[in-house]
Amino acid sequence: MKFTIKTHALVLATVLSSFTYEARAVDCMELIKGLFGKKQVQTYAVSPDERLNHRAFITEFAKKNNLPIFIKQNSHGVDVPVILLNKTTAPKLKGLMENSFGTLAALQKDWNNDHGLLRAGKYIIDLDTPGARGFGEIENTGLAWKNIETYMPKRSTGSSPMVEVTYLLSPEEKSIIEYYQKVRRAALFRVKFTFKGNKTADYPNLLNNGGEHCFIFCKAQAVDSHVYEIKSKLQGLGVKDPDKFLNDEKLIEQIAVVEKFIIDTPADDVRSTMLNNKKILTLFDDFYPADMKTDLKKVEFVNWLISYDSSKRYAKVLDTLGVSGDYGLGDAINTRASAIFIYDEAADPAAFKNATYSNFGKFVSWPTTKQFPAE
Repeated sequence: MKFTIKTHALVLATVLSSFTYEARAVDCMELIKGLFGKKQVQTYAVSPDERLNHRAFITEFAKKNNLPIFIKQNSHGVDVPVILLNKTTAPKLKGLMENSFGTLAALQKDWNNDHGLLRAGKYIIDLDTPGARGFGEIENTGLAWKNIETYMPKRSTGSSPMVEVTYLLSPEEKSIIEYYQKVRRAALFRVKFTFKGNKTADYPNLLNNGGEHCFIFCKAQAVDSHVYEIKSKLQGLGVKDPDKFLNDEKLIEQIAVVEKFIIDTPADDVRSTMLNNKKILTLFDDFYPADMKTDLKKVEFVNWLISYDSSKRYAKVLDTLGVSGDYGLGDAINTRASAIFIYDEAADPAAFKNATYSNFGKFVSWPTTKQFPAE
């Protein structure tokens, strides 16, 4: 795959199941206009047969903005841009990062373990070391959130390097990811922490199965287990077939109202009680089981309903992206993977551009595949 873009043409398409091809093209083009500037993008040639997945565009964007970049060939022989992300380059990548998702591994070769985390738009999530789990969280979830604009300037040459497989998102995918992550941050449902036998306190809305450590969380490996158990919670409340229930068009409209409310709530203001208000409970008056009379039961019902909806949709998005259980850079082979970001304040930009960079953690290794400067 060649990383060049003609002056007056850009062939760009993605494999997104939830949008028509025409809508996807418009979404991508609007993002490109915002990043490149409308005057620089004069003509678009869009082929539904192409699957460039934004790698060529991201490479040209990095070169245009003088960002340290090289190309690494993945194990399938596909060339992927590798971009240095530090306190200097991060501001130039703001627009790209706010419209993308990434799974990360913090390389901790001098510790007992590496650490898995993720980036959802402008937030780094689960930014903590295994066993600490208490830095910047809400509702004792153990999931610390940091705004990347304030986090990056605090990194030093002593900070753990991190590697990220990055995926540019459609607006719909971006919305679903934010929806799910805020549900988790608010602890509308909770998941047990399983690192080194840690015992999780008996909080409300705690699932018995699908426990997580950092890599299980960032790779969404337990989401199917969560969906299964949450489904049983809804059945226990009187919803015989939760999947059929979710297909009701009016119910979909009411859930969309709650979804917007959750997304519009600032990340630092979400709480486990946020759906416990009359306005939200009234939205579902036509859907409560016949014997559900108390507000306490209605709140429980709505919490599980939103947890079920957000978890199912999140699992589908990550499946579409191709996110797997690989703890390193293995997901860079995915057709939807757009780039690899390297968070490393100690990396020399000149050496990085010369494609001599490599790194490793306790068990995450640097692939030995070919790498070369981005020409």
